[in-house]
Amino acid sequence: MNKGLVGALVLLSLLSAVAAHATPWFTQDPRTLPEGMWRVEEHFMYSGIDSGLANGDTAPLPGGVTDASALTLHTRVRYGARDDLTVFIDLPWVQKRVQSPAGSLDNDGLGDILLLGKYKYHEDKEAGKRRAIAGFVKLDTGDHEGVPPLLAAGSGQNDYGLIHLWEWRQGASTTWYGNLGYVFRDTRSDTGVNPGDWTLFNLAVERKVGDKPLSLICELNGRHEAPSHQAGLSVPNTGSTIISLSPGLQYVDKKPKGRSITWEAGVQVPIVKEGGLPALPDYTVYAGGYAIF
Repeated sequence: MNKGLVGALVLLSLLSAVAAHATPWFTQDPRTLPEGMWRVEEHFMYSGIDSGLANGDTAPLPGGVTDASALTLHTRVRYGARDDLTVFIDLPWVQKRVQSPAGSLDNDGLGDILLLGKYKYHEDKEAGKRRAIAGFVKLDTGDHEGVPPLLAAGSGQNDYGLIHLWEWRQGASTTWYGNLGYVFRDTRSDTGVNPGDWTLFNLAVERKVGDKPLSLICELNGRHEAPSHQAGLSVPNTGSTIISLSPGLQYVDKKPKGRSITWEAGVQVPIVKEGGLPALPDYTVYAGGYAIF
């Protein structure tokens, strides 16, 4: 087994020693907002990119690019349509930059808007268990035509996803989250390439630091991407499996009547890299917060 994966599993076990009451960032949780309540979020994510992936090995970035970065500001608004049904919209603003021997280029603009609905179909408060189903569509709203891929604000196609979510509070000491999902990826409108569908798998554990409103979170985030196709033929150096380790911190300031303000920060680093990708972030840093009211 990959040594990085073994280390991640050990870290997950260590973090499961104490309970927590926040929720992870990359691993979607099954919780829904009470009817009529809102959750408004602002987060930024910064990714540093200096290589791609070919047959599981490091490869140069395409087009002679030596270094690239992506900064995304996510504005998310969630609403409790019912106690067991939450809907939300994600509005990303993307800024990208590439460096090559010829100089640097940058581009910014609205990214691909995401719409999601989450239905909680099971909750056992005594056993500490929740389960939910989430469905989403990512719209082709970001600029991509006539723009180099590493500078594109959008992906160039619509995506449709379905995810099963679960949560389990193990006694008074541990809270686990997990989900498994599938994303159907449409054909790109500009190139005719049909990107491979994604299979998503995530596991997270959280712990509270003593009596303080501070929580530690650690996640394993996996994504398997099927090979891309164009005109019925497989596209070379496509199809990959990436597993990342994502530790983070959350501070929760609870208010009366179920209201709260949460601040969070963390980093995501790939630890298992198989297959081929034109570009793969070396790391992604995220920070931000949200209010429930």
